[in-house]
Amino acid sequence: MTLTRLLLLTACALPGPVFAETLEGAWADALASHRQIDAAGAMHDAANYELEQARGARLPQLGLTSGYTRFDSAPGFELGPVTTDPIFKGDDTLSAGVQVQVPIYYGGGVNARIDAAEFGASAAGDRLAAVIQDIKLGVAEHYVGVLRAERAVAVAESYVASLSSHTENARSRYEFGDVPQNDYLAASVTLADAEQRLLQATNHLDYARAAYNRFLGRPLTDAVALDPQLAIDEFIPAAATLDELMTRAHGGRSELRALDAQEQALLSQADSVRASARPQLALTGGYMYLENEFLTQDEFWMAGVSLNWNLFDGGQARKRSHSIERKAAAVGHNRDDLQSMVDLQVRRAWNDRGEADSRLQVARRAVDQSAENLRVVRNRYAAGASTNTEVLDAEALREQSLSNLDNARFEVDLAKLRLARAIGAL
Repeated sequence: MTLTRLLLLTACALPGPVFAETLEGAWADALASHRQIDAAGAMHDAANYELEQARGARLPQLGLTSGYTRFDSAPGFELGPVTTDPIFKGDDTLSAGVQVQVPIYYGGGVNARIDAAEFGASAAGDRLAAVIQDIKLGVAEHYVGVLRAERAVAVAESYVASLSSHTENARSRYEFGDVPQNDYLAASVTLADAEQRLLQATNHLDYARAAYNRFLGRPLTDAVALDPQLAIDEFIPAAATLDELMTRAHGGRSELRALDAQEQALLSQADSVRASARPQLALTGGYMYLENEFLTQDEFWMAGVSLNWNLFDGGQARKRSHSIERKAAAVGHNRDDLQSMVDLQVRRAWNDRGEADSRLQVARRAVDQSAENLRVVRNRYAAGASTNTEVLDAEALREQSLSNLDNARFEVDLAKLRLARAIGAL
């Protein structure tokens, strides 16, 4: 075994946990710690608080007032030639009061604001769901990236091992005088190139593991050991057609639902603005204490009805409501455009899955054929009936067929995951 080979094997033998991490476990860790989810969750909480605030407008409003005033000289009344004593005892006065206001009719504005807040909370929840699905897809892509990089290292190691055996055989036969020196030199150069590709594959594997750790919020140098078995077939109905998946995406994509809710929230806001130009009616009641020696009593209970009606505001409410309605229309147009994009995403993922499935079937046959071809060519070379170039070509074909098989297999997994995300089922 060469020194380069030993160093490569040492670099690949990184310590890892005893149990391989599953994709479901990686999802759970990411959803518990990812900052994008924290941000979307905070926005969802804020929307729920706004909803509670809007609902609070239906409840009675209770206010407390109090005051203390001190004069440099207490005033009195001047009634013709008669001047009264100061109306306040001494130079100061004390007042206090409690008032309750119960909304009766606000032109539908309270209900409209509640509706807007409910739609806003719904939109925030759908945006949170979209972020969660994006995070899960990102984790899955990094997960598959690590598995792909590990297989690339394994294939490169197999290629190096096979070429090392052939190079040693060519050296022995050259020293024995059975083959020309060119056979040994060509095999050595091909082996050196394979060892460089193994180095590149090892470096890519290290980067893939670091990127995986970063996406999950872990230290970049944490050991990574993943379960290659992905339980992802349950996300997509086995017999579903492309049209059925598109229809499912229209109802399953939380981004579309979020835009629907956002449009309805804006329309409700427009209703609320229009309501501000209508009569505002409320029932009021309260208690007041006023310290005054000329009044027959210091305590008062009161009840009444308040009416506020802004008969002319220069068209502000009407124009403001029209502005909000146009914003709602813009959201509706964006929603229609996004639905078209979702259809395209579903179609692309569907086609990618079909292509990868077909490639996988071809690649499996090619692996068996390339292995048999290598066996035949090496036997012929040992018997002197084949050239060194044919052996090296057969080695390269086998290495390429193994890479094609791995790539096709991982592309099938990625296509399934992306199709599940496209229909909102991830």
